[in-house]
Amino acid sequence: MKKLLALLMALLMMLSALPAMAEEEVPSEDVELTFFCGNGDVKFNEVVETLIAGFEKEYPMIKITNVTPTSSSFSEGLKSLDAVGEFPDLMEARDVPMWARAGKIAEVTPELIALVNNAPDYNGKYYCVPSKADAPLGFFYNKAYFTEKGFEEPQTYEEFIQLCEAIKADGTMAPLVVGAADIWHVGFTWMQWYINYVTKVDPDFVKHLYTGERKWTEDFVAEGFKKYADIYLNGYVEEGFMSTSDSQIASFLVTGKAAMFFSGAHMVANIQDADPSFEFGWFPLHNEDGALNMWGGPSLNGWMYSTDCAADDDKLLAAQLWIKYCMRDDNYSYYLTTMSFLPVNDIQVDFGEIVNKMIATQKAAESNEPGWNSKWGDNEIPSAFRNFSYKIAQEWATGSKTIEQGLQEMQAEWDVEIQSFNPVTGVGVVTE
Repeated sequence: MKKLLALLMALLMMLSALPAMAEEEVPSEDVELTFFCGNGDVKFNEVVETLIAGFEKEYPMIKITNVTPTSSSFSEGLKSLDAVGEFPDLMEARDVPMWARAGKIAEVTPELIALVNNAPDYNGKYYCVPSKADAPLGFFYNKAYFTEKGFEEPQTYEEFIQLCEAIKADGTMAPLVVGAADIWHVGFTWMQWYINYVTKVDPDFVKHLYTGERKWTEDFVAEGFKKYADIYLNGYVEEGFMSTSDSQIASFLVTGKAAMFFSGAHMVANIQDADPSFEFGWFPLHNEDGALNMWGGPSLNGWMYSTDCAADDDKLLAAQLWIKYCMRDDNYSYYLTTMSFLPVNDIQVDFGEIVNKMIATQKAAESNEPGWNSKWGDNEIPSAFRNFSYKIAQEWATGSKTIEQGLQEMQAEWDVEIQSFNPVTGVGVVTE
């Protein structure tokens, strides 16, 4: 007994000699962070609100107020807030180079960058903590309908057109639904045709627009976007596409109004929410020769905080706690699996059959590249040019403008915008 007591006493003395475990540092007083994110996807909004609720429960001294507008693109919404002196503290980042050049966002700490693998930098500095890598774009389709009609996943572009013709001839439902009422949704189809027919020919097409070596009006560009417009003009898309929102396309699929739609992996959860029993498949869009050129992979997007936030010690600490909270295994797993996003660190995530197929397809693709509006350096586009182009794409789809007219207007707009922004020559690009 004496030996046991002596052993216990010795153990207690050893424990008391160890340094006390450091408690997590939290703000010294109550803090409110304004928060801004992309708001186009209903499921993503739900995920963000869930994370915010959990974070505020764990850190009751921190209040996060979502100031994201109900409509408008990410850049337009953020510019509107900045114009009235209400630039948010914390953001789910897009357009990082633009806001870094404007001095509106701060560099994030090495501790935060260490949470991910191979974080991309901008001019040698880290302005955001990447939150995901993107799975490729592709077609979600009504599997039971395909089986009933004997339709198979196309392996070439010609087979895809034949499939659209067969569904149109069947008359049961529209071959495709497109949520073109949301201009950013137009970007999904735009991106794939752009990759297949523009950057497939010239991977540095945007850079060569800046140098004058390329024009939007070139034949290969026109040929590619004629194929894009023909999808609409040939009657493959459900007629009400200009009044259909992105949030409606999953319901069009599960209720049998359309056989397919083209979007990203985040739509897996949206389809399952619309009808948990609905059977759906997925396939990528091949080129004429059967090659796969795909959108996806890591990009310069993620979590970022403003320079004003970084100048306030308590706000900065609160923002850093938010990023750590979101990247913690339990929360990060929820974020990834719910949205079908791919991880940017070594976390092991159990994705389902559809997303696993996307990952395998991406690995087998001939090429992968970020979205044309997510590139930086010599291939960064002027910030206003994206939505200008998507508006042209809407006009092509409705037949109100020819391909030639649209491309001429795009070139004219490009010539204007590069007078104030040209990363190749350095115009409008301020670097330290």
